[in-house]
Amino acid sequence: MKYFAFIKPLILNPKLTNMKNLLFIALIAAFIAGCSGKSTGTDKAQATAAVANKTVTLAINGMTCTGCENTIQEAVTKIDGVKSIKASHLDSTAVVSFDASKTSIEAIGAAVTEAGYEFKGEKATATQTK
Repeated sequence: MKYFAFIKPLILNPKLTNMKNLLFIALIAAFIAGCSGKSTGTDKAQATAAVANKTVTLAINGMTCTGCENTIQEAVTKIDGVKSIKASHLDSTAVVSFDASKTSIEAIGAAVTEAGYEFKGEKATATQTK
């Protein structure tokens, strides 16, 4: 409320109560209220969503062709929470993006194993090995 102290004299002054001044005062009040620095629930929700989204590279043995890639991709995309997957038989990997609040690397690994391939776990990236 201390932010609005300067508005009171403007409102009470009869010379300044025309429509333009009232609109101006309302805009300033809205701006100050918006800039108060209080966070909203939306900020928390966005931060939680960013933490929940995860992208990992998984090591998978046994893929020999694009058909194998497709089999793994189909098996993993059936899991609730998986957003995308790109498997590569040339690299023996799959890059998976998923919502960590809905699924896990272990559940993805189980789907890979069930599809007939050897799940070796998360592959260490250059940033993880430093």
